[in-house]
Amino acid sequence: MQPIAFCSRCRGMRVGWNARYILHCLSCKEWLPKSTKLLILTILLSVIVLGFPTPSAYVFSGRSPAQGIHEAGFDLPLLGAIDPAVRSMKTFLKRYNVDEAHCDRIASAIVKSSRKYDLDPKLIASIMIVESGANPFAISHLDSIGIMQIHLPTWGTTAEEEGINLFKIEDNVDFGVRILKNYVRRFGLWEGVKRYNGLSAEKPDSAQAADDYLAKVQNIYGPEKSARSSEFLGN
Repeated sequence: MQPIAFCSRCRGMRVGWNARYILHCLSCKEWLPKSTKLLILTILLSVIVLGFPTPSAYVFSGRSPAQGIHEAGFDLPLLGAIDPAVRSMKTFLKRYNVDEAHCDRIASAIVKSSRKYDLDPKLIASIMIVESGANPFAISHLDSIGIMQIHLPTWGTTAEEEGINLFKIEDNVDFGVRILKNYVRRFGLWEGVKRYNGLSAEKPDSAQAADDYLAKVQNIYGPEKSARSSEFLGN
């Protein structure tokens, strides 16, 4: 049976590891130095504080502050370096009233594909604007689909075999620029652009339509840039 201790301040209590007796030993009896009492109190407070989650818990969890803020239900814009080429392309697209909801993705896709296939991003954007007005869901009466108007009778099988989603901005842009690059490599810059529109030796009546199409593209691309490109490539 545990002995009972009596204190004029704490009254009767059981001797042992219980809250009343421990507090009595710390606050009433003098068998512990004050420095030791202070240390014990500090440890007890630390255990209580660390036992509950705090807003800064993400610092010790391996997560970034942005992740912690997001998981807490706050969406803040992340600051980062924006590619100057993408920023410039967005400005160009807005000049032609491209849908703001898709503008970021379109600009990024154009810049990425232009670097991949070594073509001027402004030329790609000019063709896109003439083809579809930069509408990712455009479908023509000639069965051309998406933002770069991929002609299904010609390229549909390839797109299906390669798992290309022609209604996805990034897929359609990359596939369209790949087709354009192939024509440019074979026929030169402006003849390649005409071929992209459907110019064919087997269709004599397509020549006028291709010339009209090229004029529209060059008008958006810019007379000065068109002249320099023709001079450089010998077209």
